[in-house]
Amino acid sequence: MAHFPIFIDIKHKKCLVIGGGTVALRKVETLLRYEADVQVIAKEVCEEITALLPEAAIRKGSAGEEDIRDAALVIAATSDRQTNREVADVCHRLGILVNVIDAPEECSFIFPAVVVKGDISIGINTGGKSPLVSRKIRGNIEKAIPDSYEHIAAQLGELREIVKSRFPEEKDRRRILRGLAAEAFEKDRMLTREEINTITGQDII
Repeated sequence: MAHFPIFIDIKHKKCLVIGGGTVALRKVETLLRYEADVQVIAKEVCEEITALLPEAAIRKGSAGEEDIRDAALVIAATSDRQTNREVADVCHRLGILVNVIDAPEECSFIFPAVVVKGDISIGINTGGKSPLVSRKIRGNIEKAIPDSYEHIAAQLGELREIVKSRFPEEKDRRRILRGLAAEAFEKDRMLTREEINTITGQDII
């Protein structure tokens, strides 16, 4: 059965990765793209992780309940099946989101393949059945989304707040925002001041 997609804010929140190998590295890299407070606990930590994180964010050893308790989410990414199971058990008992790299049935969330362009974030998963399929789809999506969409999304977000403050009627807001988006996508770029003011009928910027 497919998993329900949900997006959460992990900026500056503790995200604990237990494990220090190549799989853990990929998780660390993804979490850092979302400005998470990534911390790693492992008996051995690869040089690539060491290069990515400050010394204080890495501890060599085993993770205990006290390490897990205040995490927003946890990745169990060791090469030891028993350790990963124990981490999952603690997380489930404490109600903390956990991803277990070698046991999809023990996960409370699936770590997706992600496409990130500015504030645009797209997650792809196959219910843990085939990461290779997820990566293939991710590659196709990355090619399909123009880089200009990142800038268009940022501008439309700013304009949305301005329009909300200038136009009290919901129908006027919808009409204007749709017009701005249609024009931006047709031109495949951010709109100029003149174009924005023409569509809104006011000098709003």
